[in-house]
Amino acid sequence: MTTVIIFSILGAVLLVSIIFSSIAYSRQQALTLKKSQVLQLTRRIQDLQEALNTLLHIDNKYELIIIIQSQILALLEKKSLLEPDNMATKSLLEQQQLLNGSYRKEQRNNDISRKMPNDEAINLAHFQLLQITKLLQKYRSKNKISSAKYSELTNHIQKLRLDIEVESHIEQANTYQKNKDIIMTQSHLKQARESLRGSPLEFPEKAQLIRELTDRIKNVHKTSAIQITDSNDVESTNSEPLDKENFKKRF
Repeated sequence: MTTVIIFSILGAVLLVSIIFSSIAYSRQQALTLKKSQVLQLTRRIQDLQEALNTLLHIDNKYELIIIIQSQILALLEKKSLLEPDNMATKSLLEQQQLLNGSYRKEQRNNDISRKMPNDEAINLAHFQLLQITKLLQKYRSKNKISSAKYSELTNHIQKLRLDIEVESHIEQANTYQKNKDIIMTQSHLKQARESLRGSPLEFPEKAQLIRELTDRIKNVHKTSAIQITDSNDVESTNSEPLDKENFKKRF
């Protein structure tokens, strides 16, 4: 009888231990899942914020800005539910809510410029615009936007990409021209022209821009030729006294 009682007690203790272990394991799994979700949301928010920062500096319109910023806001709300005691998340959520109101009123506190200082910056801006296009694709597949609106917005993104390429290469050409680097000046002007020629987009000023770039490339080439000719004339002039002096020495 005593033996039965002992085994019963041991069995009960073992059962309780298993139950508590299961509860602890479930809690640990839930905590791990929660951390994973928070981390994933944080990364998505950061990626979208980078895309939004790019838009704020290159896009004078607000439709794409509001779409991206509203997505950031929705993700922050999800993150806030997962970690209600996180004051940093709460503060960021409140800040984004204020910004959302400003963007809907078409207000922002930054200058707009599509001129990138180098090719790396151009490629980074293109990457951010590609991410925005992928988000629009998801919106269209979920019927959040119509096919017509998707086409309108993606055409706008293509125009932004083209403007970045053309304006950035022209700006770099201007810099090289100031430094009298004719080869790099021509190179960037040609890249700007080829970007226009290769683009399927059509807009009223496109042909005029191509002509202006072609004329400027020709003028840079003429200026280079004149500078080379002047340089040769100077060298020839400088060498004449030396030749006469050598002549005198010989005779």
